[in-house]
Amino acid sequence: MSVIPAELDGAVIPGGCADCNAEQHFRQDEPGMWFIGIAHDDWCPTWRRIQAQRAGLPTTFLS
Repeated sequence: MSVIPAELDGAVIPGGCADCNAEQHFRQDEPGMWFIGIAHDDWCPTWRRIQAQRAGLPTTFLS
């Protein structure tokens, strides 16, 4: 039995971020393997922070 109902495959649900009008996207890639992504607005401060962290060096290399 899956914890995520099969009916959510392909669903787009509003929400997921307190700073913008994000949407949650659900996709079952194979039985039992789910992709759940959050699509933020381009102007979202949370999304900009995530992008900046991904562009920077890993924290283990920072002094």
